[in-house]
Amino acid sequence: FTNVAVVCCLILMSVLNSIFTDDPAWSYHRNGQYKVEKATSWNSIRYYVKGDFTEKYTNQKILHLEWEIERDYKQDLQIKCINNQRRKEQLMYQYRVTGNTRYRDYADGMDLTSCKDYNDFKLPQYISSNP
Repeated sequence: FTNVAVVCCLILMSVLNSIFTDDPAWSYHRNGQYKVEKATSWNSIRYYVKGDFTEKYTNQKILHLEWEIERDYKQDLQIKCINNQRRKEQLMYQYRVTGNTRYRDYADGMDLTSCKDYNDFKLPQYISSNP
């Protein structure tokens, strides 16, 4: 009986959590909910919001949100860069182990612009931690 009660409690908590949790304020991609295109003030990173966005968010909250978008964007660039570097290292390792020049050629031709983009990307200074 206690196992059933625990399972029911977990299900109830999950349902209540989904009811009281707000949708994210923005998305990188346009979809059914996020139709209004915007861009950050600093680096013009494109993002999409719901139609009632300007009614729900003050200018200060929008600046905070845009800073978070910029931070997330820079983190995404860093992850892409690291993944591409690892892939290139794996290919070069395969070349050294097998002697197959196709691995080396593929590694040499890899696009690592995400690393340059990451290094060039300037994250704005955030002034206040309270939106």
